[in-house]
Amino acid sequence: MKQIMILVGMISFLVACSQPNVTPTVMPTTAPTPIAIPTESTATPMAANNAPIENITWQLTQLNGKPITQSPAPTILFSNMMSISGEAFCNSYSGNYEGSTASIIIGNIASTKKACADAALMDLESEYFATIIKSLHITATTDTLTIFGTNETPLALFTKK
Repeated sequence: MKQIMILVGMISFLVACSQPNVTPTVMPTTAPTPIAIPTESTATPMAANNAPIENITWQLTQLNGKPITQSPAPTILFSNMMSISGEAFCNSYSGNYEGSTASIIIGNIASTKKACADAALMDLESEYFATIIKSLHITATTDTLTIFGTNETPLALFTKK
């Protein structure tokens, strides 16, 4: 905001200087409105959002509060081209995302159509896809990535593969 005000002031000054017999005026500046920054707590996962998420393969370790014990566990890769790809329990998939970690929408997921040998695993794969498209924001550290939904609910937890 301060940079915009400086830029507007500079433009006004240059315009005024280019007109003869006109006294240049400088735009008044106002102090920016202070923004309340919440204190760091476990209820505010945004504080851990320091690490990059793109071009790293993340492996699912927890889905909707339940640990993932099936192997191989699903993976997700965020590319800097606003797309995702990975391996689910039985199928490969891809899709896209919009926004950034602070506010993200994952969508348009397409997958191969292989049937899992185990119906329960197929259901878990469907739950995985349904869960990641509910994402609202992501936090990441150097080793973990968490997808959050409404009410700051952690939906999926991944570790760096």
